[in-house]
Amino acid sequence: MTRQRRIKAWLMASACLAIGMAAQPALAADAAASASAADGGAATVESITVTARRKPETLFNVAAPVTVVSGETLKAFDISDIITVMNLVPNAVVPTNPDNYVTYINIRGIQQVDAQAQPNFGIYRNGMYAGGERPNYGPLFDVDRIEVNSGPQSGLYGRDAVGGAINVIYATPSSKFGGYLTAGYGNWDRTEIQGAVNLPVSSAFAVRLAGWYENQAKGELYNTYLNTYVDKNREEGLRLTAKWQPTKDLSVLWMAEYANNTGPSIQTYAPNGIGALITVSAPETPTSISRNTPNVNHNHQVYLSQDVKYASSIGVFELLSSYSDYHLSDVEDGDQTSVDPAGGFLNTSLELRRHESVRNIYSELLWHSPPLGPVDIISGVSYFDQVFKFERQYTSYVDLNYLSGAGGNTACAILLSDPTCPGVPGGAFPALGVQSAIFEVPGGGTQVDTQSISAFIDGTVHLTKQWSLNATVRYTNDAEHLNFRQFATATGPGSPYIAALLANIFPALSLVDKPSFHNVSPSVEINYRPTSELNFYALYSTGFRAGGFNTVTTTASLIPYGSEQAQNYEVGAKTLWLNGRLGLNLAAFYMAQNHLLTYEPDPIAPPQFGFFYLANVGSAGTYGVEFTGVAQPTSWLSTSVTVGWLDGHYTGGVSYGVSQAGQPFQNTRTWTVNAEAQVRYPLTEGFALISGINYHVETGGVLDIPTLPWPTLNRLDATFGVAHNGLSVVVYVNNAFNSRPPDFVYGNGGTTLVQGATYGVRATAKF
Repeated sequence: MTRQRRIKAWLMASACLAIGMAAQPALAADAAASASAADGGAATVESITVTARRKPETLFNVAAPVTVVSGETLKAFDISDIITVMNLVPNAVVPTNPDNYVTYINIRGIQQVDAQAQPNFGIYRNGMYAGGERPNYGPLFDVDRIEVNSGPQSGLYGRDAVGGAINVIYATPSSKFGGYLTAGYGNWDRTEIQGAVNLPVSSAFAVRLAGWYENQAKGELYNTYLNTYVDKNREEGLRLTAKWQPTKDLSVLWMAEYANNTGPSIQTYAPNGIGALITVSAPETPTSISRNTPNVNHNHQVYLSQDVKYASSIGVFELLSSYSDYHLSDVEDGDQTSVDPAGGFLNTSLELRRHESVRNIYSELLWHSPPLGPVDIISGVSYFDQVFKFERQYTSYVDLNYLSGAGGNTACAILLSDPTCPGVPGGAFPALGVQSAIFEVPGGGTQVDTQSISAFIDGTVHLTKQWSLNATVRYTNDAEHLNFRQFATATGPGSPYIAALLANIFPALSLVDKPSFHNVSPSVEINYRPTSELNFYALYSTGFRAGGFNTVTTTASLIPYGSEQAQNYEVGAKTLWLNGRLGLNLAAFYMAQNHLLTYEPDPIAPPQFGFFYLANVGSAGTYGVEFTGVAQPTSWLSTSVTVGWLDGHYTGGVSYGVSQAGQPFQNTRTWTVNAEAQVRYPLTEGFALISGINYHVETGGVLDIPTLPWPTLNRLDATFGVAHNGLSVVVYVNNAFNSRPPDFVYGNGGTTLVQGATYGVRATAKF
């Protein structure tokens, strides 16, 4: 295991070119076409209905920074991953995931510091919490919209919503028969098919069935040792949704989903070679590597949910419930080389097999008050139960022949720190050859049980027609129960020597720990609406990320770590121009963080192994500005722009014996810019030219080493095609400039780059 720092470049694509100025990306056309403005006015570019504040309201009326990506945009540009979606959010960056089992979303400089730490954002599916260990975004097929609330959101959204909250809202059944089918083919032998059909069964009951299959048989990273493409992948699944509304006051929404994914477990190359203890592998290229262990990840999950709403004279009651069962298994080349252990002095080979399962149960009861004059109230109580089981098996192969001879006893004793090291008394140490041992860090039987209970109340007082005051407070009680084990096991004759060597580096541990975390998360906002085209706000909000456990360590006392907190101070303005065809929004904020997790060197493991643990010793301050805008100058053209500027620095804390005060955030961009446009230009009756162009830039910031600049990312994505009634055919190219800065680096030199250019053709039929 090596010390890891996530180098977040970011990429991926989304949708189109910007010709004008705009406000919420990728939704102008949908908003203007399908919603009506607040205050009973005509449709505007920000009149889409959202639930960012746990109640329906138009986007313009939300006095907070919210980015919305419509389902039509996801379909038009075949966006099926959360990384691409976050590309549209100002001051958000996400790396290509090298491990394929956790996604490191960085919003406003707040990021998940390590794979075993709690996430830094709240993830919701149809308004139901899906976070905790291994956040469950769900497959992004047949989605109605995705709402991203930037900044601390713990008042309304609870645990982990420090950087923000992401709510994926799926398409639901309706009373009209219809659907769509999309098929495509691209480079790297990539085939895809997805679709959905809506079936009204009766006036009160309807179902919707969605399915998807994506398969990429080749890739741009080829393993010459195993003669296979590392980044080949496949994703498939089904989702069934049913809606029952027997009366106007009662409705029930059910959803059942199964998803299955196979892809790379780790996809790095070594530009300068990778060290294996004292040996170094040959340098590699971004397209050709050499590994002697396959890197394959497989995960599958079942997700069930229910949403029951009942309107009464004393308010609207809503009961949200969900269940998920997730399983992961993968194999990784732990040393990231094809070095043969028998090929030289101290050569080693390491295989990592990972097994995880996560079972989540979530339930929340919400109450929306009836009209109470100038007062609106929302309150709720929730319960979250998670069982996270995880096991990592490291199989280490070492050639012990270098110990053979008269000096073997002495060398063995030094390596094992044991003067009674077995050998041949008075003679030479035996030639043992390549020996192996399994070291489980953590071992089978390790699990974390989490029970979280929270309650919140949110109230808005309309002081005058123009002024309103909102306040929210949430109390959270997290109780965690850890059962932890780690140990080394010999795998064959003579292997006790290597097992003892590994156990000397990482001693056998067993720990039962039951910490609990309590948090009160308040927020206050003042809102001023002088006209129907102007919306000003000032807010104070807080964020809370639960504590957790280090899972690779030599000392039991270093396993637990505590929670983190953030306080956010923000002012913003939303404006509409040109009769609602143009929206310009601006927000500025300062955020203070404390008890941040930072890396510390393991006090026992040899330094050359790079083992570390996480400790709550950091603090930070972040300044930021976000501009968003959306415009629809004509009925056939919609455009958007987002610009984010961020200045995040540590204000205190020590990492590896060095003060972090004044150091910039690693893996955080200074500037993020996204400009896009969508065109549907009528040619003749029934025919239209359709096009989308998206240009994304990330610049500034530093990599793992604070003095090492982060290369700029310039990414251009485009689609061009024609449509006839419900049929359309487009050609697409993603990352047309083939911009490939690094977005992840291991401590041993293994590097992941942004995915290169991809292209293909896609056809869609709507019915």
